[in-house]
Amino acid sequence: MFLDPRPSGAEVAVSGESWQPRRTPAAGRRLTHDFLSLPAIGSDVQMRAVMRWNAEKDVAGLISAQFNSGVLRPRDVPEFQGAGDALAHGFFAWAKCHMSRLDCIGFDFVLCDVPAVQEVVQYQEDSSDFNPTSPVYLGIEITEESIFEIGRRAAELRNVHPWLVSTAMVLINRAAGRTMWIRTPDEFLGEFASWFWDGDSQATDEEARETLTDRFGDDEAEIEHYLPSVVHPQLCPDDMDVYQWHASRRRYLPQQTLGVAALRRLQRFTSGRSRRICADLEKLSLMLQRVGNRSLFDCEYRPRCAHAAATLTVQNDSRVGEILDSHYEYLSSAGDGTTYLGFTPIASTPDAIRKQYADWSQGLSILGQLDRVIAGLAA
Repeated sequence: MFLDPRPSGAEVAVSGESWQPRRTPAAGRRLTHDFLSLPAIGSDVQMRAVMRWNAEKDVAGLISAQFNSGVLRPRDVPEFQGAGDALAHGFFAWAKCHMSRLDCIGFDFVLCDVPAVQEVVQYQEDSSDFNPTSPVYLGIEITEESIFEIGRRAAELRNVHPWLVSTAMVLINRAAGRTMWIRTPDEFLGEFASWFWDGDSQATDEEARETLTDRFGDDEAEIEHYLPSVVHPQLCPDDMDVYQWHASRRRYLPQQTLGVAALRRLQRFTSGRSRRICADLEKLSLMLQRVGNRSLFDCEYRPRCAHAAATLTVQNDSRVGEILDSHYEYLSSAGDGTTYLGFTPIASTPDAIRKQYADWSQGLSILGQLDRVIAGLAA
């Protein structure tokens, strides 16, 4: 180690003037316990360090593989200012090319390193389940929630075909399961049941009355306000519930839906908005058939996201507001609510990269079609 031979404090200002020694200092050797020598280390300090000098190398290697795979284009990077900046320019240029116009569904893509993900998940009950498999993650963030009323349009669709509303709800939920969370009327019913009917969304008035009496006493007017026969039509009519309870089979079964051929037939006998909804549902059904049951964004870890990418209600009234307020308040008090829907590890091998971007492209296409369906129902 090269040491300054001047004594400690040689450049300390005294009375406002900087003091310097009279002679020019010369380089030399000093005692090892003098100025700039290493401090003594206590016996209680562990003498083992973990060095992560390869971390930046891993990130640079992954980002290089992203461009070498042929998916991201180097020409989308205007000026190289670092590997992370290059990935951001390349990825968001790709996303812009594949993103449809979205009027109803809202979300943001965020590129995160591992410490950024860990900062988000640290308060999750299952945070220990996050085991990084990539130095870079794609985060899906939903910072606000848009609510759309579909009750009026649903009433018109029932006149076209009794299964048309249930077909729309089932297809919306299937598309959401492969892409982004969409809050539908059956979720409001389930949330309401957990608060007022002891968790049983299929409770009868008689069964619910027992629970409500314990809560509200003999206030009959208050009890009537929370009975299933009153709440069901307001929050989730039967044809908007994706699964129906069949007492004879003692299990939930999916709603009856219309196939592609039936949706095409309806288009020949309808016009205007009803015809457009049938056409949009047909296209969404075909897109879902092509991708199968896999999750296209394949989030490795999902924290408790407070917001949905879009919310569908029969009517956006005070009852819906109470449920959402209770939902947000619960997540706030629990301390683990986030704005992130999930985190997907960025692939690093050529085949995996191309497959990942192909899945993301299909996911964005489905979201574009799903957005058109929601817009049609909310019009």
